[in-house]
Amino acid sequence: MNASATRGGVTTYNGELALLMSLTPAIAVAVRVIDALWMAAGVVAVLLLSRACMSLIVRAGNPGTQKDASPPQGRFFSALIVSSVLTASFEILLMSADPEASASLGIYAPLIAVNFLVLSMTRAVDSGTSMGRELADALGRGIGFAACLILIAILREVLGAGTMTLFPVGQFSGVIAVPGLIDDPARALGLAGGGLICLGYLAALVRLARKRRLASGTAGESSKDGPR
Repeated sequence: MNASATRGGVTTYNGELALLMSLTPAIAVAVRVIDALWMAAGVVAVLLLSRACMSLIVRAGNPGTQKDASPPQGRFFSALIVSSVLTASFEILLMSADPEASASLGIYAPLIAVNFLVLSMTRAVDSGTSMGRELADALGRGIGFAACLILIAILREVLGAGTMTLFPVGQFSGVIAVPGLIDDPARALGLAGGGLICLGYLAALVRLARKRRLASGTAGESSKDGPR
């Protein structure tokens, strides 16, 4: 048995595992929609800027080559330093722009750096790939993370509190009361266990949709290869 192939299947090529690992700590702040929006914005920004910085570092360290020749440990620590600096910058900007949102994220804001490392572990930066493609890949991963996090926050707040908290604008306080749920919500979804329950159901739905898509694709190929 090829041990390296087994390790690659569990870590390097398992995008679903990476997404679940990055979402698990983030759902702690996904109790209100506004908190999830801030966290999602931070993750997308750090992903894009970190990928751009790592791409420049790889190109500067490997001129004229098509592949990053640096050891994996060097790439990991470089990515850790870059993502940590950008995450700290995001925290400072958020603290000055919206102190209440910064306080709501609390200790979970620094996890943006961890989310970057987990979301990026399924793809190494290649010096032969254009900057646009690197940024497009980072944007896609960030959007996928943000969509899942915001969906979990909507489910938890609407069903668990009967409200939806958005950004206040003018006379609008930012809080929308949901009729029928505001008086008798399922408050368990607002707890930590409720976030894990939503994450589990979301993962199950994604896997079911993937299986159905694969099954329909297999059925279509079988019909094409049938007797003529």
